Amino acid sequence: MSEIKQQMIVEAMKRLRVIEKRMAANCSDITRYSSMVSTERPQFESEEIQRKTVKSLVQANTDLVSEYLKLKKKIEFTNLMTEVEIGGIKYRISDLLVIKRKLAKMMQNTYSAMNPSDAEMRIRGVRSPEGQTPSVIRLYSEEDRSKGLRLWQDLYDNIDSRLEVINATTPLLIDTTT
Repeated sequence: MSEIKQQMIVEAMKRLRVIEKRMAANCSDITRYSSMVSTERPQFESEEIQRKTVKSLVQANTDLVSEYLKLKKKIEFTNLMTEVEIGGIKYRISDLLVIKRKLAKMMQNTYSAMNPSDAEMRIRGVRSPEGQTPSVIRLYSEEDRSKGLRLWQDLYDNIDSRLEVINATTPLLIDTTT
């Protein structure tokens, strides 16, 4: 009795890229075969066969769209349901993707925004009472700022390597509720 091999996330992602390339190639063929000049001979044995070929290529892309969407749903469902632990915190794959694409940089910007630059610019225009020299007062902890920056940079850096392993070892899940 043979075992049914489950498709891993990475295999499904590769298949999506293959589908995209196949659809692009089909579009190129459709462009080439979908019309001709009246003085030309058909590229196939007859105009009818060429018409059928165009129709067949359009159908092939329609079928590939369906396959793509089914596969994409399985990947997204797997990303929503699969839990990963990084730095003692549990995330879903979908969370890690959002963190990698947007949120890590936003949090790095948040910690980088804790700086004295705005006050240093304003201090130049401040008139000081006689005998007093205005100074910048930092209302944040440099230690907290550095720790926060390091935490988000480390998380950002670790996500790719973790996802490589996870994608290679995690089978696609099938949403049985749909």
